[in-house]
Amino acid sequence: MSGEAAPESAPERAPERAPESAPVPAASVAAPAGGRAHVDASWFDGHDPPPRLGIDTCIHCGLCLTACPTYRTLKIEPDSPRGRVYLMRGLADGSLEPDATLVHHLDQCLDCRACETACPAGVPYSRMLEATRGQLARRVRRSSPARLLGGFVLSHVLPHPGRVAFAADLLRLGQSAPMRALLASPGVEPLLPEFAKRGLATAPPIPPRHERALERVYASLPHGSRMERANGVLVVSPPGPPRARVGFHASCVMEAMFSHTHRETVRLLGLAGAEVRLPDAQTCCGAMHAHDGRRDEAKALARTNVRAFADGCELVVSHSAGCGAALREAAHLLDDETAARAFSDRVRDVSEVLEELGLPAPTRTLHAAHDPSRPLRIAYHDPCHLAHAQKVREAPRRLLRTLPGVELVDLPNSDWCCGSAGTYHLTHPAMADEQLRLKLDAIERAAPEVVIASNPGCLLHMQRGLAARGMAVRIAHLVDVLGEAHPAPGAAAAR
Repeated sequence: MSGEAAPESAPERAPERAPESAPVPAASVAAPAGGRAHVDASWFDGHDPPPRLGIDTCIHCGLCLTACPTYRTLKIEPDSPRGRVYLMRGLADGSLEPDATLVHHLDQCLDCRACETACPAGVPYSRMLEATRGQLARRVRRSSPARLLGGFVLSHVLPHPGRVAFAADLLRLGQSAPMRALLASPGVEPLLPEFAKRGLATAPPIPPRHERALERVYASLPHGSRMERANGVLVVSPPGPPRARVGFHASCVMEAMFSHTHRETVRLLGLAGAEVRLPDAQTCCGAMHAHDGRRDEAKALARTNVRAFADGCELVVSHSAGCGAALREAAHLLDDETAARAFSDRVRDVSEVLEELGLPAPTRTLHAAHDPSRPLRIAYHDPCHLAHAQKVREAPRRLLRTLPGVELVDLPNSDWCCGSAGTYHLTHPAMADEQLRLKLDAIERAAPEVVIASNPGCLLHMQRGLAARGMAVRIAHLVDVLGEAHPAPGAAAAR
């Protein structure tokens, strides 16, 4: 999941090119390998700079170009991974200063990491980009209402579950009929900033807080399951001896915005025989903090999660692609501290754990919604941070192929970014919408009834796009569809 800095200009109406008034020096985007002039002073300071070895690993082959969403759209070198590496190298050499143009090109990256999949040299592009953004965030003054609000949410809301729940309550209030009418009124609607309008349009219906609680999963657990809280850990135990003890990273927004999916994840893990442990001490994964250049905050959050899952968990499970990628890379973020490495090595996506443990045979055959005689046609979208960062592609597809009544169809360019990228769709709406347009075109060609997207940002962004285009396609998380084929037996009272 990616959270880039908000642009300083008015809201985008077309994918942005760099300002013409501040051209990028030609040497920064066309310098030959090994041909850089010697410069004594790097612009980067000694606090968490990007790795020079990574910058010098780029061999300028250009295989990353067509993998990059912004380069495919704009066709200009500084908005490609290779061009951005040149910009980072210029800062490292001291031959460039971070002017508005350079910052714009680095901010416009979605951090989707498709370039890393394409790169034959193994350039750690995302790590370099995030470290560079960390330097820019500390040392280059940039302020706007969107940046200030985004920074407040990242620092003071997402790491605190109670505040996230309160924010969801406020959002639910905004979704009420009287409030929707007020916000759409001629006197109020023009005053709302563009990112606020998009945020309101993207959010799914929010249930009341008591209906969002994870503990409500107890009513749907298999007969003989147990739920108890001890020593600051909520433990959900399967009916028999557990086949694995897994820690569940709950994510910041899943319980608030996708509470059903949140509960289904725990139920299916239990159905597969796992004991699921949720430490109260866990916190936000820090992905959006790292993407936004808030490196010290991201490190502090990573250390909190490493400590929270230190005991009693053979694996740590995530059901959010962006969160899972951040958790897997906690060791890198924390400079390979021993505890962080042990933690990162245990992180898995929920699809990997469900496939490894094995679910029982499905008890329900799925079918098309309007014709029970036809199979349910499903297409799978690869979330960027699941496919490119975590390298998880086949486990979700294999699970879907086990479901009776499902026809799994190929989605063209399934691993192209949909444009959500955390908060990117709010801060760079035109570029995000261009990527969304391409994704919706691919869905139209595949003609599925359901598209699987196991990441909250993808779910929200793509659902908004489908609704705006009038396409009758359902967007669902993997565990939601698995849950439909493995329905709960009934309430706890029926045991």
